[in-house]
Amino acid sequence: MEAADVDIGCHLAGLHLSSCILNASGPRTNTEQQLLEIARSSAGAVCSKSATLEERSGNDQPRYTEIQLGDRTSSINSEGLPNKGFAAYTEASLLRRLRESAEPAGKPYILSISGLSLQENLRMLDLLLESGSVEHLSAVEVNVACPNVPGKPLVGYDFPQFEAVLKEISAHPVFTANPTLALGFKLPPYLDAPLFDAVAGMLNPLAKSKGGVLGYVVCCNTLGSALAVDVETETTVLHPKGGFGGLGGPVVRYLAMGNVSHFRSRLDESIHVVGCGGVCTGEDAFAHILCGATAVQVATQHRVEGPTCFYRIAEELKDLMRRKGYKRLEDFRGKLKVRGKDSKL
Repeated sequence: MEAADVDIGCHLAGLHLSSCILNASGPRTNTEQQLLEIARSSAGAVCSKSATLEERSGNDQPRYTEIQLGDRTSSINSEGLPNKGFAAYTEASLLRRLRESAEPAGKPYILSISGLSLQENLRMLDLLLESGSVEHLSAVEVNVACPNVPGKPLVGYDFPQFEAVLKEISAHPVFTANPTLALGFKLPPYLDAPLFDAVAGMLNPLAKSKGGVLGYVVCCNTLGSALAVDVETETTVLHPKGGFGGLGGPVVRYLAMGNVSHFRSRLDESIHVVGCGGVCTGEDAFAHILCGATAVQVATQHRVEGPTCFYRIAEELKDLMRRKGYKRLEDFRGKLKVRGKDSKL
């Protein structure tokens, strides 16, 4: 099978992506130069840093460490949402340069927001309408899963608060007045079946098939309360929040795939699932898609390797598909089989 016969493009919540491999909001997304590098790369879309209304410097240093396990790099971070502020990621000249630099042309731009309150998120959506910058956006991804802001609860685990956030944001005029603007939510990792049931019960009424505007969810952000210890100094490796941070990279890949599979089996078909967690290779991307992901996001590996990772992972995914005789992602997406009783590896 020729390489041209293998297509890893997809449609995510109505957006056409030339590649299912995207950057995650987080590493290497804070500055204009970093976003332009993603636009010029093989990534299927450009996703901004999670923006707050005002610029934040983030938590005190040291707030990031890497964990080497064999040839794979995981991470623990307590960044605290450092970002340039909402205006920087919606400024007209930046959006124009991203559009002009994008390869291929028309690459979607996803604005990630993570307000420190529901009111702050709603204000940022108001500003999208008031400024007219919404015309240059393809999607808004609301991060309800950041575990690293001291004193702030993780919205995705506080179900009464989470339900209010879902209802208020999905009812905002920016989405009802712009039906092609996709809405996504970046979720924290969940660990028990009743929790998946409860979250799906909140998400499904917002599905497009039911007249809502919810297009996708990302599974998932880092796993909070990880602790790295330096046994020589007998101290924590990180400083903020008593040394605790969010665990990401290959060590959470299996948990992330479990979240993808759980939600894909529970969510309305019109709500797509984006896999995020430990995607380092084409095989990792294949496994996420096999579990039901429409696309995958890359975070830790993007930080470690830079934007060249998107091309490498895409090519490895194509090679694996070619070896298996698959031409499109739909040929295997969501078709994970449960191993039979007493079967052998």
